[in-house]
Amino acid sequence: MEARSNSDVQRLTLHVAVSSLATALSSVFSVVFLVRAGLTPTQIFLVTAAFFVMRLVTRPIVLALTPIIGVRRSLICGVVFTAVSCPMLAPVNGIGFALAAYVAVGALGQAFYWTCFHIFFSAHSDAERRGSQLGFLQMLGALAALIGPAIGGVLLTRFGPWVAFGIAGLVALLSAWPLLRIGEPPIPRAMPDGAYAAAKNGAMLYFADGWIQISLTAWCIVMFYALGARYDSFGGTLSLAGLAGAAGGMVLGRLIDKGHGRRALWLNAFILAVGLVLRSVTFGHAGAVIAVAVGTTLFGGLYVPAWMTPVYNEARISPCLLRFQFAAESGWDMGGMLAGVLGAAMCHWGLPVEAVILMALPMVPIQALLLERSYALRFPGPGLSAAAAMAEG
Repeated sequence: MEARSNSDVQRLTLHVAVSSLATALSSVFSVVFLVRAGLTPTQIFLVTAAFFVMRLVTRPIVLALTPIIGVRRSLICGVVFTAVSCPMLAPVNGIGFALAAYVAVGALGQAFYWTCFHIFFSAHSDAERRGSQLGFLQMLGALAALIGPAIGGVLLTRFGPWVAFGIAGLVALLSAWPLLRIGEPPIPRAMPDGAYAAAKNGAMLYFADGWIQISLTAWCIVMFYALGARYDSFGGTLSLAGLAGAAGGMVLGRLIDKGHGRRALWLNAFILAVGLVLRSVTFGHAGAVIAVAVGTTLFGGLYVPAWMTPVYNEARISPCLLRFQFAAESGWDMGGMLAGVLGAAMCHWGLPVEAVILMALPMVPIQALLLERSYALRFPGPGLSAAAAMAEG
């Protein structure tokens, strides 16, 4: 059983390595592509909110189909829809049918993909090494960010969006290959008692992260304008930042696995808060933007392991992984949707985009307190390992 689990994690890791490259070639440019397509910041935040809404309303399809066709096939469906959505961004030229189609297909792909990806990682990752394994996935994403944005920026500048996003779509399709033989997590067709109640804390943590993610949309807009609205400069800056953050997640992941989750979460909260403030005070200066991008990404690998490790632990011991992730991901959509609408309103009222970055600041201590409660439940003592804590739970 243990060997199969390790094999499954390896396949999932290979998938993440390839899919992270596809993301670095396309998704990281989606916001700035909309800027070049003529959308105002207000419109971009509304489009982002609409993306969250579409994820929310299409996720019941995942809940209905996954027990019938299996989690693996549902995950592969998510990969395919996401890959198809990459070149669909190319013809977007303002608000219209092309943008609506991109949002609909991309949101459907993400609803399938992320719900099922979290199920696989919760099911197959090792309890005593979950933080390190999650940190390693983060490191792979950072390594993809070393080359992907730079290549994507050059492709967009020299060959245009059809070539750039078309290549990204092909790479995304290729990432499905390691998933063909991954072990199928058991999912009950009937909903067990307490399935959604077990996801209450996870849904609130996802809500907090969804809210915070809107600040990244604002940061991309600020960066792009400061760098002269050039794809190659934007992509090159992201690649430079990726070099700085390649190992951060591994360091914190090991810290969590050694029973120091509480220390890690407060360290992460402090770094996140400082990063948000720094991103809001670059004043459009290119040098400041580059310095802040590199500096905040250096510690950016701390973020995901700090909050996702306890969520995966809670998912693993819940009555049903599918219902847990359905509820948790819905929380993420609600947070992103509400923050996106508020961000659009702030820009409509004349506030600068930097103000939307700071909008995430009050959510940082809320997220930390939720994590404190989660770690208190799963890691009752400073020396208790993740495996022992879960065994006692």
